[in-house]
Formats: sequence, structure tokens, C-alpha cells
Amino acid sequence: MTAPDEGDRLERLAEQNEHQSWADYSSVNRVHPLLSRYIASYTYSIGCLRERDSKLITRAYPTIMTQIYFEFYGGLSEIRGEAHGFGQGAGTRREAIPSAERTSQGTVIEKRTYIKQGLGSWFDIYQLACEEQSRPIKNLKVDLYPMALYELFQCAPKELAGEDLQLADLLGHTTTSLMLEEMEATDSGEELIRIVERYFLQHTWQQVKQQRLEIDSRRSATSDKRHAINPKGFTPPLPKGEESLIQQAERYNKSKRWLQKRYDEVYGMSFKQIQSNLRFQGAHQKLWLTLARRQPISLTELAYRCGYFDQAHFIKDFKRYTGMTPGQYLKTNFDQQSQYLWYW
Repeated sequence: MTAPDEGDRLERLAEQNEHQSWADYSSVNRVHPLLSRYIASYTYSIGCLRERDSKLITRAYPTIMTQIYFEFYGGLSEIRGEAHGFGQGAGTRREAIPSAERTSQGTVIEKRTYIKQGLGSWFDIYQLACEEQSRPIKNLKVDLYPMALYELFQCAPKELAGEDLQLADLLGHTTTSLMLEEMEATDSGEELIRIVERYFLQHTWQQVKQQRLEIDSRRSATSDKRHAINPKGFTPPLPKGEESLIQQAERYNKSKRWLQKRYDEVYGMSFKQIQSNLRFQGAHQKLWLTLARRQPISLTELAYRCGYFDQAHFIKDFKRYTGMTPGQYLKTNFDQQSQYLWYW
């Protein structure tokens, strides 16, 4: 779809929803194959909010993904919860405070970017009260695979836990400023994604060139090419099913202790934490799909299908990750309409 066509489509959406909130919302997979190792998906929302009162938008659950958030019309939301992974301690509350930046035309625009790493706890997102009749929204979320910080930005996730990370911490202030200025100028979700991909590709190519230079340098320093590549470059894969750390260590001919340390370095979490989170995500996805289709479900059967020892372990794990039991989750008004995420 060309930019003018997409602009016309957004205008039609606005006209059709003249007196109520609306959003052009979509979640899409990455486009460029070179980024497939690092970027899992993009989610954008562009539209208008007409509710003026504070209200709960949604409850967000833990994920092993590193998430980069772009909010171009700031001050819309508030995060409430404990240990949610946004550089705040347990029991704290984070308000969405936008940063102001002046464009080349002299216009002051409000926008913010921030990064959530890996595992945290569930948290609630609230829409802030506002005196305005309507508020524009334009947001983008980029889901990065959990090894992206380590491989793409040479950041040790565990060392950054609790830090209040912004995009400029990864790409630098100059690159980030140019990137955000381009994103600010478009009202197309697809164009937002194209801009992000272009800058990420540029950064990725720079990393590839740098790594090639380092490898060539090491090769020239020794005649034994078996030692040309640093063995610490090994990235362990995400756990599969009920595979144990010992089984993985045997498969890759590593010691259990070395492999566990490598998971901490690359992913910022232990093998057991990753495996537990993946098991919960699989169970939650199946539960959500069943709920969305309004089909009957057996929690005992679901627990066994997702690798839990029994239903009691499943319920305990589910409550730890969501703050409610599966039964409470089903009874709560979590239908497709209430899960419509204009922001998250």
C-alpha cells in the first residue's frame, strides 16, 4: 500500500469513528531476513482517544523478549506493578513522562522510547485522565529475541537489569534523534516499521563488519585457525520442551556450570527461568485462543499438554505470572474487545 493510499485509509477510519476512540492496530512479523535472528515482531497503533477518564487498559504479562517501545504522543499511560522490569524497584510506580525534542522546523514534539528486558512480573497499564476532548495516539512496539542485546548491542542483559534504558543507550543519541524525527513525520504503521528496519539493518551491518575485522585480526595473530574465533561467542539456544540443562550440556559438549553461566551472560536469566517462562507462555497462548474462540477447556488437560507435572503446579505457576488463577482469568472480562491494545 502506498503512503497516500494509507493516509486516505486513516482519514476514512477517523471519519467513521468521529465521536469515539479508534485505532489502526496491527502486529506483524519482521520483514528483512537479516533481522530474523533478532526481531520477532512489530506492533503499532495509530488513532485517537476520546475517553477523558482514567481507566485500566490491560494487564501485561512477563515475556523473555526484550521490548522497545516508542510513544510519540506521551503522557497517555501509567504502569503500576511490582518488579515489572522498567528500572524501578518493587512496589514503585512509573509515570509516562514524555521527553521533548525540537525538530529541524522548530516544532517541539513529545515522544519517548524505553526498553523492557526479559523477565519481570505482571503489571497493569492505565490510561491517564485528561482534560482534552481527544488525544492522538501513535505507538510502536518492537519485540527483540532475548539474545539481541548481547549479540547486536554488546550489552550484558544481567548487568543492565534495573537500569532505565532508552533507545539512545543502544544506538547513540545522534542516530536515535534522526530515526525518531523520521518516525515522527509519518502516520503510517508500515512506514514506522520500515524506518526502524532501515536503522537496525544499518547497525547490524556495522556489527558484522566489526566482527569480521576482529576475526581477521585474530587469524593474522596466530597460525592455528582453530583458535581464530573466541569460544565465548557461543550462544546457547532457547530450551525446548522438557530438555534439561545436563542434556543440553552433553549435546554441545560443554560443562553444565559453563553453560549455565553462558545463559546468564547472553539472556540475563537462568536456564530454569527461561524454561519456566516459555512453558507459561505456551499455556497462556492456548488458554487465550480457547477463550477467544469461546470453546470449552479442561485445565487439567491443558496443564499436561504444556508440560506441567499436574494441575496444581500449573495453577501456582499461572498465578505467579498473571496475578490470578486460570479460573479467575477466565471469569474476568478478558474477551477480545477488552484485550484490544492501542498502546501495548
